[in-house]
Amino acid sequence: MDTLRGYLSGWTAAHKTLAILAAAMLALGGYALYYVMSQPSMAPAFTGLAYEDSAEIVEQLRADGVPYELASGGSTVLVPEEQVYEARIQAASAGLPASSGGGYGLLDDMGVTSSDFQQSVTYTRAVEGELASTIEAFSVVQFAKVALSIPEETVFSDAQEDATASIFVNAAPGTTITDSQVQSVVQLVSGAVDGLRPENVAVVDGDGGVLGRRGGAGRRQQRRSPGV
Repeated sequence: MDTLRGYLSGWTAAHKTLAILAAAMLALGGYALYYVMSQPSMAPAFTGLAYEDSAEIVEQLRADGVPYELASGGSTVLVPEEQVYEARIQAASAGLPASSGGGYGLLDDMGVTSSDFQQSVTYTRAVEGELASTIEAFSVVQFAKVALSIPEETVFSDAQEDATASIFVNAAPGTTITDSQVQSVVQLVSGAVDGLRPENVAVVDGDGGVLGRRGGAGRRQQRRSPGV
């Protein structure tokens, strides 16, 4: 200690100031590292939300004391990975998300006075929503969107156009959508729509890559979705 005191006594005021600043920066860096390491790993609990649903879910998470983050312009809500399923259950028990994103529930809101055109459009949207929900049940799919083009029936068979479908899928973090899973999606959608052939189904991913294109089983090189 006497040696250390003697060594320190020889320091100038500038040396002492630099030493204090270095110690403070070291302590601050250590705290910042601890803070980052102690933060929970966030995972998406809800995706593709309407703004009103996102606001209500965030309000409930605040009331429950669950940390959250918003992404994709507020349409995606992330919570700590270990609380994803609990957050979904709590939201479902509160009737959230309340806005209908599609599915056969759309048919319940149709009145008896709806026109043939309204019924046709609503039915198509309902089928799109049901198919998207089914595709999202795949463990490797985080979000799915289905767009169907179903031409009106005509008595002129030569003029009848083929039904087509475009499917957007976003892989779950840390997963890869394989060729066989793409073909399963194609078969699922084509089998659910009358007159829709598998070769008329196009599948693209969140990176803009074509997983399966109309007119063939084109497949781009697989790309792994970013994740932990």
